[in-house]
Amino acid sequence: MMTTRTMIICGALILSCAAAPVYAVVGDCDDSGDVTVDEIVRAVNIALEMQPVSTCAAADVNGDGQVTVDELVAAVRVAIDGAPEGRAFVVATDFQTGSFATITLDPPRTVVGANAGRHVGSDATPRVYRNKIYVVNRFGSDSVQEIDPSAGFATVKSCSTGAGSNPNDIAFASPSKAYVPLYARAQLLVVDPSVGSNCTAFVRGSIDLSSYADADGIPEMAQAVVVGRRAYVSLQRLTNFVAGKPGLLVVIDTDTDEVVDSIELTGSDPFAETKGLTVRDGSILVSDVGLFGVNDGGIERVDLTTGASAGYVVTEAQAGGDITDFVYASDTLVYLIISKADFSTALIAYDLGTQQVTQTLAAGNIADIEINSRGELFASDRTIGASGVRIFRASDGTALLANPLDTGLPPFDIVFVP
Repeated sequence: MMTTRTMIICGALILSCAAAPVYAVVGDCDDSGDVTVDEIVRAVNIALEMQPVSTCAAADVNGDGQVTVDELVAAVRVAIDGAPEGRAFVVATDFQTGSFATITLDPPRTVVGANAGRHVGSDATPRVYRNKIYVVNRFGSDSVQEIDPSAGFATVKSCSTGAGSNPNDIAFASPSKAYVPLYARAQLLVVDPSVGSNCTAFVRGSIDLSSYADADGIPEMAQAVVVGRRAYVSLQRLTNFVAGKPGLLVVIDTDTDEVVDSIELTGSDPFAETKGLTVRDGSILVSDVGLFGVNDGGIERVDLTTGASAGYVVTEAQAGGDITDFVYASDTLVYLIISKADFSTALIAYDLGTQQVTQTLAAGNIADIEINSRGELFASDRTIGASGVRIFRASDGTALLANPLDTGLPPFDIVFVP
């Protein structure tokens, strides 16, 4: 039987979720980095005085010995949206030395710049899973490096993917299973990210994708994403770094690690600095650059229900260059990095409704763009003499800083963490 107090708590959860404040990583009873339904139930039981606070101290944010409705709501918000972002993690590199900088999202946006104690590969790209950072150290480093933001951004471990393998991404099926596309191999690695610091048994196995390769025998795996019980891996299929065949998405059953489908793309060379393949509204979005300097590609939409390409959302001809990165600000507003015929780059805003470029936010050498949960667009500007992280309001492209934030080494890739 539902008591009056139970009804008050449950009603408050329903009515308050949209406006509730987010306090911290609240409700994460086992310190795993996320909040599960079981942990929410435990927190509710504490609030109803059916369990002691000691069963989930993380639910009692203010330490007053009880769990209130506000604390429950905050835990629900974390369960739905993830822990609130508080910092930007920026890989910074001159492609000889690799490091990283951090930037607080709250004013005055304190920057801790790249330094020798913050080492990553010279060609690295970060991913975030359960509030940990996984740096994929690519060409020349061949490893996946786990960094813990809650421990002062210390490196927890760095596990090899094999000499000369050139890993390009990591996509998580669970805390103990992930997929690592190897750009220089025909085998997709299956790894266990939860192993200890000695990396014993990090590599669980591999999936042979050689049958999807072009003439050189290497399929050039680029990016990946896990959706439900399927992993999707993009194949560029290049010969001497030149696109020949159309790009592919290979589909893998994450229960059996068997290839169950392949989806041929409209364009060739699926290439972008997005953080894994982009999933939006039941589709995977991927940028096909084709031949650099030629307007022969665009952002292609693959329908996950039909398992087939639905064509281009925006073409390179409409954007004015090769699309090397993109982020959605809304259903109609998308920000693009375009590479022009002279290989200079620009950050532009594109209206999907009118199919028009509406403004240019920055030009020079823009490497990466990302939007955080606060609606801020961060851009890595590597322009010589003016490098740094630029910040804009994502809703309309207004610059929020007069000058870019100096990260020490030129900024390259950005993610956001609590």
